[in-house]
Amino acid sequence: MSIDEAARTAESATDQRADEGSRRREGSDAIAEALLASGVEIVFGYTGGAVPQLTRSVISHDIPMYAGRTELTAAWMSAGYNRVKRRAASAVITHHVGALHSTPAIYGSTMDGTPLLYMSLDNPPSMEARDGLQDALEVYPALKQVSKYIKKVTDAADLPVIVRQAVKEASTGKFGASTLVLAQTIMFQETGMKVEPLVLPKPPSPHQEDVEATWELLKAAERPVLYVGAGVHIADASAELREFTELTGIPVVSTSWGGRGLLPDAHELYAGPTGNFGWKAANFIAQQADIWVTVGCSFSQMSTGSWSMKKPDTVVQVDVNQYELAKIFQPTLGIQSDAKFFFARLLATAKTDPDTTSVSAAWAGWRSEVTSVKDVWIEEMNSWFDGTEVPINQYFLIRTLSEQLPDDALVIGDSGGNAFGLYRAFNYKNVTPLATGGHYMSLGVSLPVAIGAKLADPDRTVVSYHGDGGFYYDLMELSSLAEHNLKVIVVIDNNHCLLANRASMRASGIDNPWVDLPQTTDFVRLAKSFGVDGERVESPEQLAGAVQRALASEGSYVLDVHTTPGLRLRRALEQVIPIVGDRTPKVGHLETVLEGSWPS
Repeated sequence: MSIDEAARTAESATDQRADEGSRRREGSDAIAEALLASGVEIVFGYTGGAVPQLTRSVISHDIPMYAGRTELTAAWMSAGYNRVKRRAASAVITHHVGALHSTPAIYGSTMDGTPLLYMSLDNPPSMEARDGLQDALEVYPALKQVSKYIKKVTDAADLPVIVRQAVKEASTGKFGASTLVLAQTIMFQETGMKVEPLVLPKPPSPHQEDVEATWELLKAAERPVLYVGAGVHIADASAELREFTELTGIPVVSTSWGGRGLLPDAHELYAGPTGNFGWKAANFIAQQADIWVTVGCSFSQMSTGSWSMKKPDTVVQVDVNQYELAKIFQPTLGIQSDAKFFFARLLATAKTDPDTTSVSAAWAGWRSEVTSVKDVWIEEMNSWFDGTEVPINQYFLIRTLSEQLPDDALVIGDSGGNAFGLYRAFNYKNVTPLATGGHYMSLGVSLPVAIGAKLADPDRTVVSYHGDGGFYYDLMELSSLAEHNLKVIVVIDNNHCLLANRASMRASGIDNPWVDLPQTTDFVRLAKSFGVDGERVESPEQLAGAVQRALASEGSYVLDVHTTPGLRLRRALEQVIPIVGDRTPKVGHLETVLEGSWPS
């Protein structure tokens, strides 16, 4: 081929690519194409304003849709879906004036590392200088404060690129919320920008010298502990964690919410969750350790007893988010890495070391101590499960659920006293995905998150475990369960009060009527009016049969379980008020004293 012929061939190929890439279509169609190319499988949302201009294209591109009864519940559904999928595999569409209703889910996703793609449809830019209907000009700066990534889009030209950016940012690094504020006018503007399939970049891997240094620190220790959190769940690294701990015999503790379900509770090397609402066994073992290798932990207030646990002098901190490293204290070694890659490298290093067997044998006494302390704790916790108490004992309710539900059931707790009990006392028999985060606990999360999780994993039994206070926030979603013939079991831990707040207020000598809830609400009758069956459970002997009827039901089922409203928040760390920074119980619940906390 001559130079001229080659030039003409190249020019023809360039023209062909230009023709393919310059296909003109409206902005709404470009968004729908970009969503599909970025791996979005379903769209949640709430209609209003300019929303139909985008949903028409979502429908025409055959993307499934699920309408929440509010903007907030739609966003929580998407968060639950994405948390199970471990990427932004769904999106949310709402009208901009209603976007502020969704801020708890947007902020919670950013705080907890949950992938979320939130698209808010705004008025035309030309109306910004006028008093337009449902003016929402100042919503954008409000959303900017709670989003990981945000763009305000007033021109359709680059829409495919912007959508791909948003999905990528939500699904990489520390996951979070990507928010797109889309002007109504761009739905009708045309763009010829090509849509490219999104291939997510691999998360960061550790440097081999850091992995080897970690292994040498472990080998030199007498009482090593692996301290694991939500980052291990998010990275899908439970298998690597288990293989490493079983090879080396190093005990494991987890954070109190985010790390639950990474190992079965009965695993001989698992000492339990730490924190005031964790296990005394885990707190004891963690504080006796001479080294922590922490992976995917942020050292939250709840898991560390307000940063009061005794910390060893040697700490290796591993996190995918560089911000977390040395955030509160200076670790011996800080490693930015995805948990899965870190454990895989550490496992390979231990496997090739001829000293691993002898080192593991030297830790036999330490493992025996873990077993002994754990056995004592389990015996103490078992004493709480009073199967005769009426109203029903909360811990008996949780234990019965553990016994009656399938081993791989996904039980999603709401915020409040019910969650404190659930994540402590539920018996995790298998590795269980984490559908909620452990930082930002908001009432009214459990049911919509459960809906999203069920849609993401339809073959799994999904249970929404709610207090009655939180259920008032999201009970309207029972109607969407009936509409879509989707099965979620809803268990209401109904103690007729906001228990956590009532307990703390009474401990401070305050009698606040705001914490008492009606005893006359008939949740079962309400559920049936929405098209969901259910029953009230008022005595312990009724409970197991009720759970079995819920499992056998073809559709969703509500169990309104009347539980005792007594003070059930048993502390696993002595002399520490559960949710605040003070070291002793001498002051009120709202006192925030950090003296004596890490790094001191």
